[in-house]
Amino acid sequence: MNILDEYLTYLQEGYTSSTIRRGRSQKIRSTAGTLAVNLAKKKNDPMYKRMKFFKAMYINNKESLIRRYKSQAMALARQRASEFGRSKH
Repeated sequence: MNILDEYLTYLQEGYTSSTIRRGRSQKIRSTAGTLAVNLAKKKNDPMYKRMKFFKAMYINNKESLIRRYKSQAMALARQRASEFGRSKH
């Protein structure tokens, strides 16, 4: 793990994404999910429209939260960046 990876891991404390490799069955399920959404879109499924509506709401709310807390988040990010630099050297 290089220094950049360690730094990104440090910044993303509490974030629960994973970088593990997926197996064959996981890849097939992921592809099937993507294809199911594409089929629903082509068939003009009302559930697809509902999914898009709520996804758009999520994105808009996230942007609002980012605008509201941007200054505090930037201050914390700078603080973590300076702490990371001091603890490694």
